[in-house]
Amino acid sequence: GYVSIAGDWLQGPYVYYLYSTYGFGKGEIGQLFIAGFGSSMLFGTIVGSLADKQGRRRACVTYCITYILSCITKHSPEYKVLMIGRVLGGIATSLLFSAFESWLVAEHNKRGFEQQWLSLTFSKAIFLGNGLIAILSGLFGNLLVDSLSLGPVAPFDAAACFLAIGMAIILSSWTENYGDASENKNLLTQFRGAAVAITSGRVQYLLL
Repeated sequence: GYVSIAGDWLQGPYVYYLYSTYGFGKGEIGQLFIAGFGSSMLFGTIVGSLADKQGRRRACVTYCITYILSCITKHSPEYKVLMIGRVLGGIATSLLFSAFESWLVAEHNKRGFEQQWLSLTFSKAIFLGNGLIAILSGLFGNLLVDSLSLGPVAPFDAAACFLAIGMAIILSSWTENYGDASENKNLLTQFRGAAVAITSGRVQYLLL
């Protein structure tokens, strides 16, 4: 899991810089970022249910494949290709923050481990995944771009390599698990629920 997370952290600091080196202005770069966030928002409303139905392990593999494809698009200076990459990146982000944790919880319960171990696992994941891995990824990205002068696309190539390694680990050592079929809802119901949640959250925010 940490290897796959490193693939995500490597990209962050250099996305804007890469777009600017391709000659895009703030407006076009802003549109690219909005496309990524919008893709993540839309796909995030159904990704949990899809992972439950199709399998959490399969969803984690899909994350790796989708993000690798997103990294490949960074080699193109074409706006449309980069836009496709941002959409793929948004989908991958939704999978990253749902499928991995769902798989972990289900696998933990399936193996009959103590429940308190789960909170310990998540606390370590926050320290390693969101702390140490993020710092090391930033340093490694800086090494590739500045020290080795490999160019702004180098961190994305490195990220693709880490993602490929992570996918190999998942395929070779993870078992599949699924959600409760009785709780599955159709896509229209999920979108309606998401719309209600977003609307009610916005109303509460405005009232504060």
